[in-house]
Amino acid sequence: MTDYATPRARRSAGAAVWRGDFHFFGGFGAGGGVAPDDVSAELWRYDGSWQLLADGGPGAARYASLCVLDDALYLFGGCGVSDGAVIFYDHLWRYDGVWREIDSGATRPPRRYAGALVSDGAKLFLFGGMAEAEYYGDMWCFEPEECGWRPVSQASTGPGRRYGFGWAADADGLYLLGGYDGSRDHADLWRFEFATLGWRQLAADGPPPRYCPAFGLPGGEPLLFGGRSKSNAKLNFSDCWIFDGAWRALDGPRPGYHAKAASASADDQLWLFGGEGPDGHVSDLWRHDPNGWTCLHGCRDDDPVLW
Repeated sequence: MTDYATPRARRSAGAAVWRGDFHFFGGFGAGGGVAPDDVSAELWRYDGSWQLLADGGPGAARYASLCVLDDALYLFGGCGVSDGAVIFYDHLWRYDGVWREIDSGATRPPRRYAGALVSDGAKLFLFGGMAEAEYYGDMWCFEPEECGWRPVSQASTGPGRRYGFGWAADADGLYLLGGYDGSRDHADLWRFEFATLGWRQLAADGPPPRYCPAFGLPGGEPLLFGGRSKSNAKLNFSDCWIFDGAWRALDGPRPGYHAKAASASADDQLWLFGGEGPDGHVSDLWRHDPNGWTCLHGCRDDDPVLW
């Protein structure tokens, strides 16, 4: 087998762009299979080549949520395995070269994975996610100076309960697209304003309903790629859309079907690593910029065929 300096295929890793470079944490299936305990605690950075920064700290997890605040990476939650049982986390960690767990007190968001974790430059906000068939639609705020969480809103406001949505934030608010609520996929686009702590719907529909797409704000406009249907397991997407007041499809070369990829955006770029592909987990790396999609490296030859 080839000796690689690239991460193994996986899905459901958390991602963020920090100090100008793409980072991802954890994921499911990095050992080559789909056993429940095949979860990772690796932290990888891509700056033109891959570097493994850490393997440990937070528990191995899929869909831990990452964002950047105060020139550090923050991580909340995720889903792992302990003593053969699937568990969900409610912990908060900070990475500035070393992982450190933050003691955020007894009042904190319920355990979950796949929540939207974003920053307004001074505080963290967490929305939604899922754990043990419980779908969340709450919003929480973490104040670093007070080292504590407080609830901002409940599921009765905004998008409602869901997980598997696409999400990204700019300096003023959070964008959220689609997801699954336990009964159906969604296609709506929402924005949460940091200043008012309020939600508004930007579009009721547009691209076909889906969950677990790649989503970001390259150039400041919502960009959507791929994902799949949770309601219809055979409905997979490789389409690309941009929202500039209305949704419009983008043509041109792009990745094939990916869902549950590690994706994050900054400046005019959206990054995408791995996820589910047509035949199993994949390990390719793509970047979208004003010139379109570029494949920075293809899949490893040991990417597993799983379905």
